[in-house]
Formats: sequence, structure tokens, C-alpha cells
Amino acid sequence: MNIKDAVSFMCDLAKGEAEQFDVIASNTHSEGLSVFQGQVQNTEISDSVGLGVRVIKDGRPGYAHTERLTDEALRQTLKDALCHTQWTEKIDITLPQAVELPKGEPNYNPALESLDLAMMKDFCIELEKATFAKSKEIENIPYLGGDIEKDYSIVANNTGLFYEARSNCASAGAGAVASRGGVKKLGNFVKNGRDWNEFSVDEIASKTAEYATELFGAQKIESGKIPVILSERISARFLGMYSQPFFAETMQKGQSRLDGKEGEKIASDVFSLWNDPTGEMFEHKFYFDSEGCLTKRVKVVENGVFNSALYNLETAAKAGRETTGNGARSFGSKMSTSFYNMLVPPGSMTTMELLKLFPKCLLVVRLEGNSGCNSVSGELSIGAHGFWCENGAIKHPVDGVTLSGNYFDIIKNIVAVGNEYRDPFASYKVPALAVSELSVSA
Repeated sequence: MNIKDAVSFMCDLAKGEAEQFDVIASNTHSEGLSVFQGQVQNTEISDSVGLGVRVIKDGRPGYAHTERLTDEALRQTLKDALCHTQWTEKIDITLPQAVELPKGEPNYNPALESLDLAMMKDFCIELEKATFAKSKEIENIPYLGGDIEKDYSIVANNTGLFYEARSNCASAGAGAVASRGGVKKLGNFVKNGRDWNEFSVDEIASKTAEYATELFGAQKIESGKIPVILSERISARFLGMYSQPFFAETMQKGQSRLDGKEGEKIASDVFSLWNDPTGEMFEHKFYFDSEGCLTKRVKVVENGVFNSALYNLETAAKAGRETTGNGARSFGSKMSTSFYNMLVPPGSMTTMELLKLFPKCLLVVRLEGNSGCNSVSGELSIGAHGFWCENGAIKHPVDGVTLSGNYFDIIKNIVAVGNEYRDPFASYKVPALAVSELSVSA
């Protein structure tokens, strides 16, 4: 059966077995290909279909899921979820009633349905040619391809709530190896969006070639504590690595240094961090979370003050609070928490203007790995590449350095925030961050 019928079937089954229940189901279809030396190297078509149920019996939650949407499999899934309630702690939650949602499907573009692998192949072959043409130093393009993905999901519960959502998007990009004087560098760029008319071979080729060649001529710098500009190319990734301390569930597990600090100043006056699910700056709109609760803007940090953690129904009940609408769950997982669009509001300066804040500074444009980063302690130790700058001007590239410090100190040392965002399609929007000092090992 299809997932809509499967969700209805599961709801009918669960009505007589549990005091409360909710169901989440999704069907994701993706098609992609890669190109190498003018030929399609491989293609991939995949489907992911599944249904998960959470039941609450005698006040205890139980979870189970299945990827087989048959009568027998769904009945067994419900039995497994009910059995699971024997081993869990009681929770005091009430699942939400349905409300009227805004009309339309902001995350779905019907016109994208006309994009197929044949069109993607032609685009990627042209992209490969164009990328080689951008620089004679490019000697190989080992990574080049595109992907089309569409998703249909449902959240339903015992109150009669039945929300459906569709989304789709496309991506295309390349990774090129450039060589100069025996030194090789790799650069890559990927474009994402849901309007294929906005995909430009020239844009992707130009960015790929630029990133492949920009770090040639790198020079050493002295180690020490120096001002650092985390550019908009990597600032979202940096903050994303340390998002969990803001989740109530992390605090309740004793794994967040922010536990008990709501209302306290934890960052610089110029730094704010929002959960912005329907914000006008974002192409993704989230009207409800994985529990069917309405989402809302939460100014998690505002002018350096930690205003609110992010809650789902379970963690809100434990804290005696209301959910912020940040419950996150796939059909195969238990309830957790997530940002629904992370936003650092812009400052008044461009990235290049931020460079003028310091006589000397390091502009970071790439990060490598995150094995030395710990969201619990806040420790940061990560490889970086960028540009050495003096008096507001870029002097030369820098590579192979290590940034060290602590996230909770870094956000206190932010002296200015930029006003440029890298990716219009991203669900994390963070401009460049100017940090007064960070340990740099060359």
C-alpha cells in the first residue's frame, strides 16, 4: 500500500491499543549521475519508504518502524511499539490538535518534475568542458555530477491531525584538481535549488575553478593568538557543529554547558542566533515539526543573551515548559531536537569590510574534518585554509594551519558580524564572523 493508506491503516490499528499515538511516514525518491571525461560514469536511482509509530500506553512511550508497508508488517510494528513501552519512563505530554496551516507548498516546485537524467547529463557534460576551460591549471575533474530529489511525508496522530508535505530540489556541482609547480589543490562547488532555470554552467564552473586555484602560493604565518574572520563559506558549518548545546534534551542528559544558563549572557552583544522556520530569508519553510506541533521563531540567543533552549514535547514536559516546535524525527528514529532554519541576523559590514577591523588577521575559507571538535566541552581543534590579510587587504594564501579554542569563548569574542550569506538555498544562514583572537598553529 502507499504511505497515505499505510498511515491511515496504522492510525485505525492504534486507536484501540494506546491512549495516544503519532505516526510519521515518508517516501523519498532520488535520481543522480556522475560524469567523467565526457561520459556518464554511473547513475543511481533510489527510493526510501518507511513508517514509524510512537505509542503512549500507561503514560510510557514506545517506538517502532517498518520499511514494509503491508498489513502484516504494520500490525507487527504496532505490537513492537507497544512492547517497547514496558521499558521506558513515563512522560506527561498531550499530542497536538490539528490547526489550519498556510496554503500552498513552498518547498515544492512542480516545474522541477520535468527535469530528468537526460537533461542532467547534458548539463554535466557541458559543465565539465566549461570547468576545464576556466583554467589551464585544472588537470582533472574527478567529481562532477547532479542529483534530483523529491520527498513526500506525513505526520498524523490520535487527535485526527493529518499533515502532508512535499518537497523537491536539484543539485549540481564539480570538484577539480589543479596543479602548479608540482603542487596540487582540490576545489569544489555545489549549487542547490528547486528552480532549474537558476542553474548556470558558467557559475558552477567559475566557482569550482576559483576554489581549485585560490590557495596556490600559500605562505607560512607565525603561530599564536590572532584575529580570525570565519568567512560565510564556513561559518554555518562552524556553528552547526555546536548546535546541540542549545537543545533541551542535551541539557537534560548533562551534556551541555548551557544547562541552567537561560537568561544569562553567553556571547558577544553583536551575536544573535535564531531558529527561524518560516523566515522570509529562507527558501525552506517549516510550518510544523515532526510531532505535528506548530513551529515558531525562537530567538535562542539575542544580543549575546541565551533566551531559550529548543524543546520538543517530551523535553518540554520534563522542564515544565511548552514545546518550541523543534521536535525532529525520521520514520526510523526516536524523537530528538533540531533547528528548523538556523539564522544569525546580519550585521552592517561586508566580509571585506570586516578585514579592516584588524591590522592583521586570518580569513578562513575552508575547514578540514571535525574529529577535534566536541560539542559537549566546546573544544575546537580543526584544520583550516584561508588568506593572510593586512590593513584590510588580502596578502597571500595560507594552508595547513590548525585553529584551536573553545566554542563558548569564541562566541564571546565575536566583535562584528558580516551581512553576506553564501548559499541562498541553505537552511543554515550565517554570515562572516569576526573573532578578536583564536589560537592558530602553523
